[in-house]
Amino acid sequence: MKVLLVSDIHANLPALEAFFAWIETSGFSGTPVYFLGDYVNLGPFPEETVKALRAFPGKVYLAGNHDRYIINERALDHNPYFGSPEGVIHCRWTRNQLSPENLQWLRDLEIRHQIEAGSYHIDLIHGKHGSDEETIDETKIDITRKVIYLCGHTHVPRSVHAGEAFIFNPGSLGKPLDQDNRASFGILDVSGDAVSFKVIRIPYDIERTVRALEDRTVPWRGGIINSLRTAVYTDEE
Repeated sequence: MKVLLVSDIHANLPALEAFFAWIETSGFSGTPVYFLGDYVNLGPFPEETVKALRAFPGKVYLAGNHDRYIINERALDHNPYFGSPEGVIHCRWTRNQLSPENLQWLRDLEIRHQIEAGSYHIDLIHGKHGSDEETIDETKIDITRKVIYLCGHTHVPRSVHAGEAFIFNPGSLGKPLDQDNRASFGILDVSGDAVSFKVIRIPYDIERTVRALEDRTVPWRGGIINSLRTAVYTDEE
């Protein structure tokens, strides 16, 4: 089984379009794509991004914490995830950009997906089991089982081999936070007992996204723009 793994697009349409173009030019057309959540927020193109994803034949679409913030107003109340009230204002701005159809698509997303591949059980989730705002801890999983955990959320690529288990994170397509501002995604290949995981980085038009953040007067855009350019987290967002 060979699949492409994508996470944390965050309403960054130019990054998503660059990924679609890469698929066509790199011989991966028709390869299943598993999306691990966070399609909206922290970017200027929520409506366009969801529309593009709905038109694309993805194999799996999981929900992330930012998708949950948009469909559940109560998730914004006293949420320590946001460092300032402007974060809540940004979520409400995002929600107001989305059509009823695209909001419903976000509501219908599954939070976990499990399959079998080779001799492994594959467990896909945005964060960790029981929380979409945390990530899987390799010291707290059963490493005697042949399980491959696929997760996103952190915006930083990760490859862990612990006992019989693996944890893979493809990083963020739309907002990397590992000091490399190129779009990040992964290729997972499982055949029998053999497992390989590779992180791919591709450039995209960051300044097009920045201009849209400015032109659309997106709340919370100062910190978002800085993170897009530097791929470093800032508490301004």
